[in-house]
Amino acid sequence: MAKGGAPCWFELSTTDAAAAQRFLGDVFGWTSESIDLGAMGPYSFLRNATGPVGALMGQTPDERAAGVPSHWSVYFHATDCAATAARAVAAGAVELLPTMTVDGQGRMAVLRDPTGAIFSLWEPLDAAAPGPVRFVDYSVGWVELATRDQRGAAAFYSALLGWELGESDLPIPGNLKYVYVGIEGVRHGGILPMTAEWGEMAPHWSIYVQVPDVDAIVAKAQAAGGSVCVPAFDAPGVGRIAMIADPTGAACYVITLRTRS
Repeated sequence: MAKGGAPCWFELSTTDAAAAQRFLGDVFGWTSESIDLGAMGPYSFLRNATGPVGALMGQTPDERAAGVPSHWSVYFHATDCAATAARAVAAGAVELLPTMTVDGQGRMAVLRDPTGAIFSLWEPLDAAAPGPVRFVDYSVGWVELATRDQRGAAAFYSALLGWELGESDLPIPGNLKYVYVGIEGVRHGGILPMTAEWGEMAPHWSIYVQVPDVDAIVAKAQAAGGSVCVPAFDAPGVGRIAMIADPTGAACYVITLRTRS
């Protein structure tokens, strides 16, 4: 069961669900099981050998017409979705999808934070419902916000979701700091300051999939028709990291933690 404020679900919205499923199966070994959401189409739950890791769904015609790219979304656990969304709006967020009930499952809302990044809230109807598998190979072990207003984002999310904040010693050009975020002593992600090198890219949330061998995964991604957005590199004190994208352009980081060496 996810704790309040923690990342609790990861969802791929894609322009080609079949291609995305094949890619994720080839690269991470994920299997899928779909349910029919009626007008919204099929919703596919993704699983590794241990349990659920997230889901994917095809984009709506309106999203495709608007040119929305394939992307991963991060959901954060809310004990009261509507109330949390209202507090977010009062703090400067924009509500993109007002709180709605997903039949038999829970309540959700989609918002844009005051720095421009989109995030989602999830309130399960069953408070004891298990969330996705975390912190094991081939699961999402980290989420990261890239933003041009690190201080503002940290203040917003810590007040809204009860996050604990802490600065790391990771070297970032420009004498900048990486901010860790956690719940009850467990680190779940970080806030990365965007510099001029990011160009016009919008602030955004990313996921990190934990893998045993980053370089092997990069090779699998390329063989499966994907691309490499950020070549593999060693992050001192952390591990080896790369960013890959599936054939539709949806990107995620992959990481092999340093503790393996």
